[in-house]
Amino acid sequence: TLNLLQSENKQLTIDAPGAVMLIDTPRTAGGYTRAGERIQTDAVTISILETDATVWASSLDGQPIRRSRHLLITHLTDLQNTGARFADRARTTLLDWGKLPHLVRTGAARITLRIANPERAKVWALSTGGRRLAQVGSALQSGALEVPLDIAGAEGARILYEVAVD
Repeated sequence: TLNLLQSENKQLTIDAPGAVMLIDTPRTAGGYTRAGERIQTDAVTISILETDATVWASSLDGQPIRRSRHLLITHLTDLQNTGARFADRARTTLLDWGKLPHLVRTGAARITLRIANPERAKVWALSTGGRRLAQVGSALQSGALEVPLDIAGAEGARILYEVAVD
């Protein structure tokens, strides 16, 4: 149908009625969905716990996620500039870009990564510039690495996470 689009290789799916976008490639996996929903791919499972969000994991070492030893997780909710103005409630027409600082809506999610040697993984929250800010607790769940994601970090908004496997 017109409201359900899928690439020929099935790596990108857009389900407009379900408000879901799914990316499922060997080196990047995740997508967008509403709060309370899940995203399921070959290498990751994502539970959006609160606030609609886009969450994905990407391999940084050129390996498929399942074999990668260095990954970046991105957790995006609604991000706007202070004072941004729109012509309509749906925010389809921007009237004023606004200014810094950026405002980001709080939200929480959980990502489960099916990677090799998850017991040797360490996770850090990163600044938007890539600097490690704080180590993030993770857990082993059925042989996979489970990472809690929370926009509201002690050091400010958290939208990026690094996973390194020793």
